[in-house]
Amino acid sequence: MQSTGARSSEDHSQMDLDIIIQNISDLHFLRRYPDIRIEGENYLPVPIYRHIASFLSIFKLLVIGLIIIGKDPFAFFGVQAPGIWEWGQQNKIYACMMVFFFSNMIENQLMSTGAFEITLNDVPVWSKLESGHLPSMQQLLQILDNEMKMNLKAPPCLRWASLWAVK
Repeated sequence: MQSTGARSSEDHSQMDLDIIIQNISDLHFLRRYPDIRIEGENYLPVPIYRHIASFLSIFKLLVIGLIIIGKDPFAFFGVQAPGIWEWGQQNKIYACMMVFFFSNMIENQLMSTGAFEITLNDVPVWSKLESGHLPSMQQLLQILDNEMKMNLKAPPCLRWASLWAVK
């Protein structure tokens, strides 16, 4: 029976081997397609999600500002401040950090598309949204070989849309 430490070192060895194989595959890829140009861009989410994330970003800064200066926004509406607001006034640093991290988590979820789309010369060749998974290196090379055989006219430009959109 192996100890946990032995398994851990074997796992690290396997990960190192995977990294070496990946680097060899990358070198093979570059040797196979020396003229290929690779570009990355963001795959934007639905406009309503972008607007909600923008609003949340501004609202987050407003709430943090109110916590720091100690202004009670509930008094403006003639409502008694809830207990969480009172707690936030007593623990300003912790409250600001919680507002910041919680709202960033929601913003990132709204801006995440889960997309990884690959095009070759503006022709879609792979879609994670349609297939549900990322292509393996062998699949990608097979797709590129097939596309390159069909389109030998223009120099290749490989483009993909990333998993996360930037605000």
